[in-house]
Amino acid sequence: MSDRPRRRPTRLASRFLLYYALTYLVLLGLMGLVVERSTREALIDDVVENLELGAKLAAQSLPEDAGGYQGWARGVFDAASFRTTLITADGVVLADSHSDPAVMENHSDRPEVVEAFRGAVGSASRFSASTGFEQLYLALPPEDDLIVRVSVPIRVIDDELSAVRGSILLAALIVGVIGVAVVAVVARRTSRPITELTEQSRDVAMGRLDVSPRKSTVLELDQLGEAIATMARTLGSRLGEAELARTTLEAVLGTIPQGTILIGGEDEIAYANDAARQMLGPMPDNGAALAPLQLHAPVSEARASGRAHTRVFDYGSPTRRIRATATPFPADGRLLVIAVDITDRERTDSIKRDFVANASHELKTPVSTIIASSEALQIALSRDDESAMVFAGRIEESARQLSRLVADLLDLSRLERESPELAPVRLDLIALDEVDRLKLRAEEKNLALDLEARAVTVRASHRDLAIAIRNLLDNAIRYSGTGGSVHIVVGIHDGSAMIRVTDAGEGIPTRDRDRVFERFYRVDSARSRETGGTGLGLSIVKHVAESHGGSVEVESELGVGSTFVVLLPLAEG
Repeated sequence: MSDRPRRRPTRLASRFLLYYALTYLVLLGLMGLVVERSTREALIDDVVENLELGAKLAAQSLPEDAGGYQGWARGVFDAASFRTTLITADGVVLADSHSDPAVMENHSDRPEVVEAFRGAVGSASRFSASTGFEQLYLALPPEDDLIVRVSVPIRVIDDELSAVRGSILLAALIVGVIGVAVVAVVARRTSRPITELTEQSRDVAMGRLDVSPRKSTVLELDQLGEAIATMARTLGSRLGEAELARTTLEAVLGTIPQGTILIGGEDEIAYANDAARQMLGPMPDNGAALAPLQLHAPVSEARASGRAHTRVFDYGSPTRRIRATATPFPADGRLLVIAVDITDRERTDSIKRDFVANASHELKTPVSTIIASSEALQIALSRDDESAMVFAGRIEESARQLSRLVADLLDLSRLERESPELAPVRLDLIALDEVDRLKLRAEEKNLALDLEARAVTVRASHRDLAIAIRNLLDNAIRYSGTGGSVHIVVGIHDGSAMIRVTDAGEGIPTRDRDRVFERFYRVDSARSRETGGTGLGLSIVKHVAESHGGSVEVESELGVGSTFVVLLPLAEG
């Protein structure tokens, strides 16, 4: 790159004037040379013509007496201001109006004399030693062997040429002034629309795109103005499309749950959506300050290799499981980071794995009992042993346990797969039906079922609420001791419909209260199997409550009993 300083820009009008002045001076100089040469030649021709005429007139007045030649020469000069010389055929000067012919040298070698001896009018110009000036000479062909030669100083021509030159310079000055005025007007009228177009272009550059083409008297400038207006309209349309695309993209990226971060080629944070800020915290301006530090590994690896890299790490409080994928754009050095919170997904996968394992284990127990009891029953029957009835009872008990487990699994699967069909239902009537259904089982354990209900209407699935209440009552009866009681309350609490089931059983240890609603979780697995529990009842209750927009809570004390409370939204109106 050159280190030469940039020349200072000039205005268009000033440049027009400068170009005009330079062009005018050059043309004036060339024109002056041509005019001066032409004028000089014309003046010389005119002087030659006058000299020839004067020489001929002088020749006609030549005296016959040689003694009068000198006076004749002086008389011609006095009359016509021509220097007059009379020369013989051999070049001897007989008379001269300015010098003594006796001292003058032979003129036979003078160019005009040589030309005259040849029979033509001879002319020549040269410096004259006798006059001290450059002279223009003209010699007539000899008559009576005498040549008449006349001459005038060249300065006469120069004087006339100076007068002509002054007139030319005056005319050139007038024309130049007029030309400057015309050029100034034209330059101003030309530069004004250019200035307006420049301001219009600045407006377009500043984002003011509602411009209209400027009109002038110059077709090309009008075309340029129309082009700028068209460009502004096109640019406005494209900017509108780009803005629409940007807002659409931001709206799309802002609604997706994945954290999206765009890192520029200079490691600046070019974009981050709300999900990224909620997941990872405030976004810095530079990628080097991006948190957490675990993100830097996939980012640097993606930049170095040019391929996508993924890392899974724990972050935040409470701890969340984050999977971050950095994908580079090799064309411009940018990099896209997608962060996904996979905590719930991994928890769901873990629950599914545990559910399959627990379900398999729960199904295996009654099936194994049925198989073993069937084999024992066959042996007892072959021996006509009275123990056959014991084995048959075990088979029946295990089959019923298996049936309850399958029924609970089917209910839970349906509840998770389907949304409840809501309709206004009386919660107190559903509770009354379920109390009547389980009254016989309670009487077998000498338990008192005490229902305290008021009319409460909710929008819910009758079937699902019945299953939930049945499981609550079944769980209370199952874990209550003989001779106890189960108290059921249906009413309204803090603006919500409430079902509260209280038993006088063994209670739940504090460490197990948060887990009693998990599938297949039992506080006492051995006792639960003895009483015929499947480990799914409370899980079904929680799912029904939450699918209806409600909640379930438990309060319990060891040796005193437990209370389960289900809250549901009241039906409107």
